[in-house]
Amino acid sequence: MNKTTNRILWAVLLGALVLAPFFVGTVEISAFQKVIYLSVAVMSLNVLTGFNGQASIGHSAFMGIAAYFTALAVQSHGWSYWAALPASVLVAALVGAAAGVPALRIRGMNLALVTLGLAMVFPQLPVRFTEETGGTQGMILDESLGAPAFLAVSDVAWRYWVLLTLAVLAFWLVRNTRASRLGRSIIAIRDQPIAAHTAGVNVAATKISVFAVSAGMAGLAGWMFTVTNQFVSPSDFTVLVSINLLLGMAVGGSGTLLGPVIGAAFLHYVPDAVTATGIDPVLTPVLYGLVLILVVYFLPGGAAGGLAQLAKRFSTARKPSPPAGEPARPVSQLTSSTPNP
Repeated sequence: MNKTTNRILWAVLLGALVLAPFFVGTVEISAFQKVIYLSVAVMSLNVLTGFNGQASIGHSAFMGIAAYFTALAVQSHGWSYWAALPASVLVAALVGAAAGVPALRIRGMNLALVTLGLAMVFPQLPVRFTEETGGTQGMILDESLGAPAFLAVSDVAWRYWVLLTLAVLAFWLVRNTRASRLGRSIIAIRDQPIAAHTAGVNVAATKISVFAVSAGMAGLAGWMFTVTNQFVSPSDFTVLVSINLLLGMAVGGSGTLLGPVIGAAFLHYVPDAVTATGIDPVLTPVLYGLVLILVVYFLPGGAAGGLAQLAKRFSTARKPSPPAGEPARPVSQLTSSTPNP
């Protein structure tokens, strides 16, 4: 698949998403909103783990920090959602930078355990400060992110477009960063950290920066969560959420741009499909496990990697073969041949 075709497909998909509120109901749009913030959350983990190779089981905490910051700012201090957006992302990024300091000395499973501790501690904080946060009962927000008065659209459609716009911007930034010199440095640290250091890459600063950016993006997902649900509780940001984000990244495709979208759709729609078929919802984790095993075995690159391979085979199959009786010549012969004397 060439770049032009790829861009056309992305443009068609984006156009369909933009026009969705005019063709589907409120329930479907609300479901799309959840897929959007889950996509951003999975991408935030993908930036850290897929691109930079740093393990994390703590992204539920980064989401929760931004979600609770937004809820407290809006409900208790009279902020607007727009004012809470950059502040909540910044707070999550700062916590992420602090959490990334251990990554300078440890990696792999040990780093994952450190972030796991963060994910285990965070849900206890709202319970500890019950008077401000509502404790285990959570917080219900009276204010919603409504559509401007001059737009004749519903509040649900407006929130959907806001989330979609922010998600597209986030994915666009990730895409451009990955293709930049900084992106190549990030990937080099994942693949060859010693060689990257020898080449002049500031490994320590890059690792902490990636942690901060990843946590900030998770914070954006947390802000989206609060905007969508107008409710936050400790049970929304448990360790299980972090594990599900890892599952979404693995199923969709680690280190890809399309993978987080596929993984988010998987995380949202599979439980609904299980319920619709009459299967006991308790078996959903079992289904998750089976899907993960199958993906790891048959599609190591995730669903996005499998689609890329399929597109490559289809593109190769459509290439015309050389005319009969005229063998294909290597490119080197075509470009460097010299005329006969």
